[in-house]
Amino acid sequence: MPSQRSVLITGCSQGGIGDALAQRFHEEGLLVFASARNLAKVEHLKTLGIHVLQLDVVDHDSIARTVREITSLTSGKLDVLINNSGGGYAVPLLDSDARKAKDMFEVNVFALISVTKAFFPLLTTSKGTVVNIGSVLGYTPYPWSGWYNASKAAANLLTDQLRVELEPFGVRVVLVVAGAIKTKFMENLADLPHLLPSSPYYPARGVVEEVMSGSELEKGAADVNVVARAIVKNVLQTTPKKHHWLGGGSSTIWLAHTFGWATVWDFLWTSAANLGTVSQILRTKQKST
Repeated sequence: MPSQRSVLITGCSQGGIGDALAQRFHEEGLLVFASARNLAKVEHLKTLGIHVLQLDVVDHDSIARTVREITSLTSGKLDVLINNSGGGYAVPLLDSDARKAKDMFEVNVFALISVTKAFFPLLTTSKGTVVNIGSVLGYTPYPWSGWYNASKAAANLLTDQLRVELEPFGVRVVLVVAGAIKTKFMENLADLPHLLPSSPYYPARGVVEEVMSGSELEKGAADVNVVARAIVKNVLQTTPKKHHWLGGGSSTIWLAHTFGWATVWDFLWTSAANLGTVSQILRTKQKST
Protein backbone atom coordinates (compact mmCIF):
# COMPACT_ATOMS: atom_id res chain seq x y z
CA MET A 1 0.00 0.00 0.00
CA PRO A 2 2.74 2.62 0.80
CA SER A 3 4.08 2.40 -2.77
CA GLN A 4 0.64 3.13 -4.23
CA ARG A 5 0.06 6.73 -5.27
CA SER A 6 -2.37 8.48 -2.97
CA VAL A 7 -4.81 11.40 -3.19
CA LEU A 8 -6.81 13.27 -0.58
CA ILE A 9 -9.91 15.11 -1.78
CA THR A 10 -11.84 17.49 0.45
CA GLY A 11 -15.54 18.09 0.02
CA CYS A 12 -16.68 14.79 -1.50
CA SER A 13 -20.40 14.96 -0.74
CA GLN A 14 -22.49 12.91 -3.14
CA GLY A 15 -23.25 14.57 -6.44
CA GLY A 16 -20.40 17.07 -6.38
CA ILE A 17 -17.05 17.50 -8.09
CA GLY A 18 -15.22 15.88 -5.19
CA ASP A 19 -17.42 12.79 -5.42
CA ALA A 20 -16.75 12.42 -9.16
CA LEU A 21 -13.01 13.03 -8.67
CA ALA A 22 -12.80 10.36 -5.98
CA GLN A 23 -14.35 7.79 -8.30
CA ARG A 24 -12.16 8.74 -11.27
CA PHE A 25 -8.92 8.60 -9.25
CA HIS A 26 -10.02 5.25 -7.82
CA GLU A 27 -10.50 3.96 -11.38
CA GLU A 28 -6.94 5.08 -12.14
CA GLY A 29 -5.63 2.89 -9.34
CA LEU A 30 -4.76 5.54 -6.77
CA LEU A 31 -5.31 5.13 -3.06
CA VAL A 32 -8.15 7.59 -2.58
CA PHE A 33 -9.06 9.36 0.65
CA ALA A 34 -12.46 10.99 0.15
CA SER A 35 -13.43 13.37 2.93
CA ALA A 36 -16.43 15.38 4.00
CA ARG A 37 -17.62 17.15 7.11
CA ASN A 38 -20.65 14.84 7.20
CA LEU A 39 -19.66 11.19 6.76
CA ALA A 40 -23.18 10.23 5.75
CA LYS A 41 -22.66 12.13 2.48
CA VAL A 42 -19.69 9.94 1.44
CA GLU A 43 -20.87 6.52 2.60
CA HIS A 44 -21.63 5.54 -1.01
CA LEU A 45 -17.90 5.82 -1.81
CA LYS A 46 -16.98 3.31 0.88
CA THR A 47 -18.81 0.58 -1.04
CA LEU A 48 -16.41 1.18 -3.95
CA GLY A 49 -13.40 0.48 -1.78
CA ILE A 50 -12.54 4.14 -1.27
CA HIS A 51 -11.33 5.32 2.13
CA VAL A 52 -13.76 7.86 3.58
CA LEU A 53 -12.66 10.29 6.28
CA GLN A 54 -14.47 12.87 8.36
CA LEU A 55 -12.77 16.21 7.78
CA ASP A 56 -13.91 19.71 8.62
CA VAL A 57 -11.50 21.98 6.77
CA VAL A 58 -12.08 24.89 9.15
CA ASP A 59 -11.38 22.80 12.26
CA HIS A 60 -7.66 22.55 13.04
CA ASP A 61 -8.13 19.50 15.28
CA SER A 62 -10.02 17.73 12.49
CA ILE A 63 -7.25 18.56 10.02
CA ALA A 64 -4.55 17.31 12.39
CA ARG A 65 -6.44 14.05 12.97
CA THR A 66 -6.74 13.49 9.22
CA VAL A 67 -3.01 14.09 8.76
CA ARG A 68 -2.29 11.40 11.34
CA GLU A 69 -4.70 8.95 9.71
CA ILE A 70 -3.25 9.39 6.24
CA THR A 71 0.33 9.34 7.53
CA SER A 72 -0.25 5.94 9.10
CA LEU A 73 -1.77 4.53 5.90
CA THR A 74 0.78 5.90 3.41
CA SER A 75 4.06 5.75 5.37
CA GLY A 76 4.09 9.53 5.60
CA LYS A 77 3.49 10.67 2.05
CA LEU A 78 0.72 12.12 -0.08
CA ASP A 79 0.97 12.41 -3.85
CA VAL A 80 -2.03 14.64 -4.57
CA LEU A 81 -4.02 17.03 -2.39
CA ILE A 82 -7.21 18.39 -3.91
CA ASN A 83 -8.70 21.35 -2.06
CA ASN A 84 -12.27 21.11 -3.28
CA SER A 85 -14.37 22.03 -0.23
CA GLY A 86 -16.35 25.18 -0.81
CA GLY A 87 -19.41 27.11 0.20
CA GLY A 88 -21.66 29.53 -1.63
CA TYR A 89 -23.45 32.75 -0.84
CA ALA A 90 -25.69 34.27 -3.51
CA VAL A 91 -27.12 37.65 -2.52
CA PRO A 92 -26.74 41.27 -3.65
CA LEU A 93 -23.97 42.98 -1.70
CA LEU A 94 -26.45 45.56 -0.36
CA ASP A 95 -28.44 42.72 1.22
CA SER A 96 -25.50 40.66 2.44
CA ASP A 97 -24.69 39.53 5.96
CA ALA A 98 -20.99 40.02 6.75
CA ARG A 99 -21.01 37.08 9.17
CA LYS A 100 -22.18 34.67 6.47
CA ALA A 101 -19.60 36.08 4.06
CA LYS A 102 -16.83 35.55 6.63
CA ASP A 103 -17.95 31.96 7.25
CA MET A 104 -17.78 31.29 3.52
CA PHE A 105 -14.31 32.86 3.28
CA GLU A 106 -13.13 30.52 6.04
CA VAL A 107 -13.99 27.55 3.82
CA ASN A 108 -13.24 28.94 0.36
CA VAL A 109 -10.06 30.84 1.17
CA PHE A 110 -8.40 30.29 4.55
CA ALA A 111 -8.95 26.52 4.55
CA LEU A 112 -6.96 26.21 1.31
CA ILE A 113 -3.87 27.35 3.13
CA SER A 114 -4.62 25.60 6.44
CA VAL A 115 -5.05 22.20 4.79
CA THR A 116 -2.08 22.67 2.47
CA LYS A 117 0.16 23.69 5.38
CA ALA A 118 -0.90 20.64 7.37
CA PHE A 119 -0.13 18.20 4.55
CA PHE A 120 2.99 19.98 3.31
CA PRO A 121 5.43 17.48 4.93
CA LEU A 122 3.64 14.56 3.24
CA LEU A 123 3.59 16.38 -0.09
CA THR A 124 7.30 17.21 -0.01
CA THR A 125 8.16 13.57 0.69
CA SER A 126 6.43 12.50 -2.54
CA LYS A 127 7.19 15.68 -4.54
CA GLY A 128 3.45 15.82 -4.89
CA THR A 129 0.81 18.08 -6.38
CA VAL A 130 -1.69 20.49 -4.85
CA VAL A 131 -4.86 21.11 -6.85
CA ASN A 132 -7.17 23.94 -5.88
CA ILE A 133 -10.66 24.09 -7.37
CA GLY A 134 -11.09 27.73 -8.29
CA SER A 135 -13.76 29.33 -10.42
CA VAL A 136 -14.28 31.50 -13.47
CA LEU A 137 -16.35 33.71 -11.15
CA GLY A 138 -13.09 34.75 -9.53
CA TYR A 139 -12.38 36.68 -12.73
CA THR A 140 -15.74 38.37 -13.29
CA PRO A 141 -18.32 40.35 -11.27
CA TYR A 142 -21.23 38.03 -11.96
CA PRO A 143 -24.31 39.71 -10.47
CA TRP A 144 -25.73 38.91 -7.04
CA SER A 145 -22.84 36.70 -5.90
CA GLY A 146 -20.21 39.29 -5.06
CA TRP A 147 -18.90 37.72 -1.88
CA TYR A 148 -18.60 34.31 -3.52
CA ASN A 149 -16.86 35.84 -6.53
CA ALA A 150 -14.44 37.64 -4.22
CA SER A 151 -13.67 34.44 -2.31
CA LYS A 152 -12.87 32.66 -5.56
CA ALA A 153 -10.74 35.58 -6.75
CA ALA A 154 -8.74 35.21 -3.55
CA ALA A 155 -8.53 31.42 -4.00
CA ASN A 156 -7.35 31.83 -7.59
CA LEU A 157 -4.60 34.28 -6.61
CA LEU A 158 -3.52 32.30 -3.56
CA THR A 159 -3.14 29.25 -5.77
CA ASP A 160 -0.74 31.17 -8.00
CA GLN A 161 1.07 32.33 -4.85
CA LEU A 162 1.39 28.75 -3.62
CA ARG A 163 2.70 27.63 -7.01
CA VAL A 164 5.53 30.15 -6.79
CA GLU A 165 6.32 29.52 -3.13
CA LEU A 166 6.20 25.70 -3.22
CA GLU A 167 8.26 25.32 -6.39
CA PRO A 168 11.59 25.25 -4.49
CA PHE A 169 10.36 22.12 -2.67
CA GLY A 170 9.40 20.30 -5.85
CA VAL A 171 5.67 20.50 -5.07
CA ARG A 172 3.51 21.39 -8.05
CA VAL A 173 0.37 23.50 -7.77
CA VAL A 174 -2.52 23.44 -10.24
CA LEU A 175 -5.47 25.82 -10.40
CA VAL A 176 -8.69 24.43 -11.85
CA VAL A 177 -10.65 27.41 -13.16
CA ALA A 178 -14.07 25.82 -13.13
CA GLY A 179 -17.00 27.08 -15.14
CA ALA A 180 -20.58 25.87 -14.79
CA ILE A 181 -20.78 22.19 -13.83
CA LYS A 182 -23.86 20.07 -13.18
CA THR A 183 -23.63 19.25 -9.47
CA LYS A 184 -25.74 19.48 -6.33
CA PHE A 185 -23.89 22.62 -5.22
CA MET A 186 -26.97 24.85 -5.03
CA GLU A 187 -29.03 22.09 -3.38
CA ASN A 188 -26.41 21.74 -0.65
CA LEU A 189 -26.49 25.42 0.32
CA ALA A 190 -27.78 26.02 3.84
CA ASP A 191 -29.80 29.03 2.67
CA LEU A 192 -31.53 29.01 -0.68
CA PRO A 193 -31.06 32.33 -2.51
CA HIS A 194 -33.95 34.73 -2.00
CA LEU A 195 -34.62 38.43 -1.50
CA LEU A 196 -36.20 39.91 1.60
CA PRO A 197 -38.94 42.55 1.25
CA SER A 198 -36.45 45.11 2.63
CA SER A 199 -34.13 44.62 -0.35
CA PRO A 200 -33.85 47.57 -2.74
CA TYR A 201 -34.03 44.97 -5.53
CA TYR A 202 -37.27 43.44 -4.24
CA PRO A 203 -39.47 44.91 -7.02
CA ALA A 204 -37.39 42.89 -9.50
CA ARG A 205 -37.13 39.82 -7.26
CA GLY A 206 -38.38 37.40 -9.92
CA VAL A 207 -35.54 38.28 -12.27
CA VAL A 208 -32.88 38.65 -9.57
CA GLU A 209 -33.74 35.41 -7.77
CA GLU A 210 -33.61 33.47 -11.03
CA VAL A 211 -30.02 34.63 -11.56
CA MET A 212 -29.18 34.03 -7.88
CA SER A 213 -30.43 30.45 -8.19
CA GLY A 214 -27.83 29.70 -10.84
CA SER A 215 -30.43 28.58 -13.37
CA GLU A 216 -28.89 30.72 -16.12
CA LEU A 217 -25.47 29.19 -15.55
CA GLU A 218 -26.88 25.66 -15.43
CA LYS A 219 -28.17 25.96 -19.00
CA GLY A 220 -24.65 25.55 -20.33
CA ALA A 221 -23.24 23.48 -17.48
CA ALA A 222 -20.83 20.63 -18.22
CA ASP A 223 -21.33 17.06 -17.01
CA VAL A 224 -19.51 16.58 -13.71
CA ASN A 225 -18.01 13.24 -14.75
CA VAL A 226 -16.59 14.70 -17.96
CA VAL A 227 -15.00 17.50 -15.96
CA ALA A 228 -13.63 15.07 -13.37
CA ARG A 229 -11.98 12.92 -16.04
CA ALA A 230 -10.32 15.98 -17.55
CA ILE A 231 -9.01 17.11 -14.16
CA VAL A 232 -7.64 13.66 -13.30
CA LYS A 233 -6.00 13.29 -16.71
CA ASN A 234 -4.28 16.65 -16.32
CA VAL A 235 -3.14 16.07 -12.74
CA LEU A 236 -1.57 12.70 -13.56
CA GLN A 237 0.49 14.10 -16.44
CA THR A 238 4.22 14.67 -15.94
CA THR A 239 3.75 18.37 -16.70
CA PRO A 240 0.13 19.31 -16.01
CA LYS A 241 -1.46 22.58 -17.05
CA LYS A 242 -0.97 25.06 -14.25
CA HIS A 243 -4.19 26.89 -15.09
CA HIS A 244 -6.82 24.40 -16.22
CA TRP A 245 -9.93 26.17 -17.55
CA LEU A 246 -12.91 23.89 -18.08
CA GLY A 247 -16.67 23.69 -17.61
CA GLY A 248 -19.57 25.62 -19.10
CA GLY A 249 -18.81 29.21 -20.07
CA SER A 250 -15.11 28.93 -19.21
CA SER A 251 -13.94 29.70 -22.76
CA THR A 252 -16.08 32.84 -22.91
CA ILE A 253 -14.86 34.08 -19.53
CA TRP A 254 -11.24 33.31 -20.46
CA LEU A 255 -11.53 35.27 -23.70
CA ALA A 256 -13.15 38.27 -22.02
CA HIS A 257 -10.68 38.21 -19.12
CA THR A 258 -7.66 37.82 -21.38
CA PHE A 259 -8.53 40.10 -24.30
CA GLY A 260 -11.42 42.27 -23.12
CA TRP A 261 -11.27 45.76 -21.69
CA ALA A 262 -11.54 46.32 -17.93
CA THR A 263 -15.29 46.96 -17.90
CA VAL A 264 -16.30 44.43 -20.56
CA TRP A 265 -18.38 42.67 -17.90
CA ASP A 266 -20.78 45.62 -17.70
CA PHE A 267 -21.70 44.93 -21.30
CA LEU A 268 -21.75 41.13 -21.08
CA TRP A 269 -23.88 40.77 -17.95
CA THR A 270 -26.46 43.38 -18.99
CA SER A 271 -28.01 40.80 -21.29
CA ALA A 272 -26.66 37.48 -20.01
CA ALA A 273 -27.77 38.11 -16.41
CA ASN A 274 -30.82 40.21 -17.31
CA LEU A 275 -29.42 43.36 -15.70
CA GLY A 276 -31.20 45.44 -18.32
CA THR A 277 -34.55 44.05 -17.21
CA VAL A 278 -33.74 44.66 -13.56
CA SER A 279 -32.80 48.27 -14.30
CA GLN A 280 -36.01 48.82 -16.24
CA ILE A 281 -38.19 47.41 -13.44
CA LEU A 282 -36.45 49.47 -10.77
CA ARG A 283 -36.67 52.69 -12.80
CA THR A 284 -40.38 52.12 -13.41
CA LYS A 285 -40.89 51.52 -9.68
CA GLN A 286 -39.02 54.72 -8.78
CA LYS A 287 -41.16 56.78 -11.18
CA SER A 288 -44.38 55.42 -9.70
CA THR A 289 -43.45 56.30 -6.10
